[in-house]
Amino acid sequence: MMFESNVWVEPDMEIDVVHDGRHKLPDVAMGRESIPYIVVLPEHQIAFFTYTWVSKDSVAGAALAVFGPGVGGDPIQQRLADRPVSPDMGFDDWQIEGFEMQQDLQFGAAHVRWETPEATLDFEFNAFHPPYAYASDPRGCPAYCATDRIEQAGRVRGTLRIGERVIEFDATGHRDHSWGTRDWVPFQQYEWFVGQVGDEISVHFWRFNALGKENIRGYVYKDGKASRVETVAVDVIYDDQYWQTGYTAEVVDEAGRTTSIKTDVFGCYTLKPVPNCSLNESGGRSIIDGKEGVGWMECCWPTDYLEHIRAHGPY
Repeated sequence: MMFESNVWVEPDMEIDVVHDGRHKLPDVAMGRESIPYIVVLPEHQIAFFTYTWVSKDSVAGAALAVFGPGVGGDPIQQRLADRPVSPDMGFDDWQIEGFEMQQDLQFGAAHVRWETPEATLDFEFNAFHPPYAYASDPRGCPAYCATDRIEQAGRVRGTLRIGERVIEFDATGHRDHSWGTRDWVPFQQYEWFVGQVGDEISVHFWRFNALGKENIRGYVYKDGKASRVETVAVDVIYDDQYWQTGYTAEVVDEAGRTTSIKTDVFGCYTLKPVPNCSLNESGGRSIIDGKEGVGWMECCWPTDYLEHIRAHGPY
């Protein structure tokens, strides 16, 4: 691993490395497991993610999007339709058509490759802090989100080919991994943010409204120590179609540290995990505690609500 395991300020935040692998999912209607990797390259005005999932019945799929002005046109996207996969295929050697992912099953390193006619991604991920596990947080992991989920930042090094152009990158990125029930309908609205400044700072917060309550989860890693997020004050700027164009946030963790974030968004993309839920993804250049870094914010909206606002706003 690329990090010390004893960086948590709060006790009992460590998670067994067995959870870096595939899980036996509960026998429920919405039992699933998923892993995305996300990377922001502001110097190229490009952001991308890979995303794979598998159901309790071992039916799996994946999605890719490469977006932003630097792509030179429409987003490059591919969705690999759900299909049965072997119950014995693990995340140490996960393959669906042109997508492959190998995690070391130690919460340390991974390799991701996705090849399409339009673009090819090939990169290594090396974590620089231990994962934050929602179920280890005293506030817990809400049952409609997952049995548990982790969030973790790392260095990403590799190449992105777009047509004949090849971009080599040495940057930072983020991954999460959730397993259990996933029901998108309870979410009324949320902001999910991850950002990094090199391997010095990593911030994640999730402010979500669900079942009539506001919830806060997340962590701040800086100065070699990680602490759970206690409060978040966030202000998102939207255009008249409710795409986020920028945002500021002030995050206070349980160690008493305040972290300030200001992000200018350069590109957005909508991912619809189910028809009635729209996830507006965005990549941007962030200033975190006065230092230049990267940020990614996912804003969740009920699809019908978002379409209504776009049709009848701005107000």
